[in-house]
Amino acid sequence: MLSPSTRVFLGYWLALLLPPLIIWLSSASLFPLIELNGVVAQFAFAVTMTGTRPWGLLTTVVILTLACCLIPATKRGKLLSCVLIAVALNVVLSHLLKALFAEPRPYVEYLAQAGLLDLTQFYAFDRQGRLAILQQLQPAVLPLQLAPDILRHWQAETGYAFPSGHTLFSCTLSLSCSLCLLPHNRWLPLLLLLWAWLVGLSRLLLGMHWSQDVLASAVLAGVLVMVSYIVTLRWLGKE
Repeated sequence: MLSPSTRVFLGYWLALLLPPLIIWLSSASLFPLIELNGVVAQFAFAVTMTGTRPWGLLTTVVILTLACCLIPATKRGKLLSCVLIAVALNVVLSHLLKALFAEPRPYVEYLAQAGLLDLTQFYAFDRQGRLAILQQLQPAVLPLQLAPDILRHWQAETGYAFPSGHTLFSCTLSLSCSLCLLPHNRWLPLLLLLWAWLVGLSRLLLGMHWSQDVLASAVLAGVLVMVSYIVTLRWLGKE
């Protein structure tokens, strides 16, 4: 029999999975859907930057500070331990899976289909080589108009797509914090749920990931958080 806290966590996790699951099941393609030099694209870029160095660190500090203020002092050690372990596992797993699956990013495939680069050749280069190829592409020859910030983001994110590191980070942080918060607070977990949804959506709209990348990352985040919470309970105890 599942405990009430476990049922609440699983419900929260399922809510986190719902939007990317719907997008994946519908086979909807969200790139290129919006004008990448418009207001919506700029908002998506701002959201995606909350999970990108160096702003991701600031995001983590702000969320953990708010969470620590909303739970009893005796629970803060468990919260910090759970987040630290989950995020560490997140980083390691993300790098391993990207190298294993070697899935091209949507924007790279889009440029290849437009005849602006060779997909196989592009990924044969190292990071600096890929950057050089993208820098050689003048804005006038691109098949769509890009805001300067988004073009620079494309040039900075030249690695493989699967999984979505941004989604994995936002879902891991949201789930691990909410696991400790839900018995004491409701509004911050809801805000974290919305933030994680928006991060995943922003990755799709900006052409950085496929829907399966975002969905799988949300699934993996739940597994990582459960593992980190079990380790934390064994380390620090249940009380």
